[in-house]
Amino acid sequence: MAKKITSVGALLLLALLALNEALATTVTTTVSTTTIDYEENQQCQKEIQTRSFSNCETFLRLEFDTSDATIMLPYPKKHYKNRCCKEELSGIDQQCVCYAVRSMMKNMMDSGRLSAEEMEEMLVLAGVLPIMCNIRKNPC
Repeated sequence: MAKKITSVGALLLLALLALNEALATTVTTTVSTTTIDYEENQQCQKEIQTRSFSNCETFLRLEFDTSDATIMLPYPKKHYKNRCCKEELSGIDQQCVCYAVRSMMKNMMDSGRLSAEEMEEMLVLAGVLPIMCNIRKNPC
């Protein structure tokens, strides 16, 4: 009987040590991930702070809005997409493309150009913009 109790106690001790090790590893991983994310955001913010995404914004609005707004624009929708892809998104570091798209969408909402409902729908469209531009293989 004493051997069974000792074996069970030893197993419990091993399980607790393994759990303790797993928790310690998880905490360490979370901390370093948070640090990396913060540093990447700072890097991306610096990279895009002087950029304009006006062609990307126009293209997204044209993709989203199916009204007659295209009649008033000087160029066809394809022109805005090409300039968005080649001039506004292509020069951005690969790690910062999604940050740039989110920043652009935030600016559009902050400026009052989009309602909350439009923003939700357009976020999905904006997430695939880097795929449309052949910059990423996965949506943001």
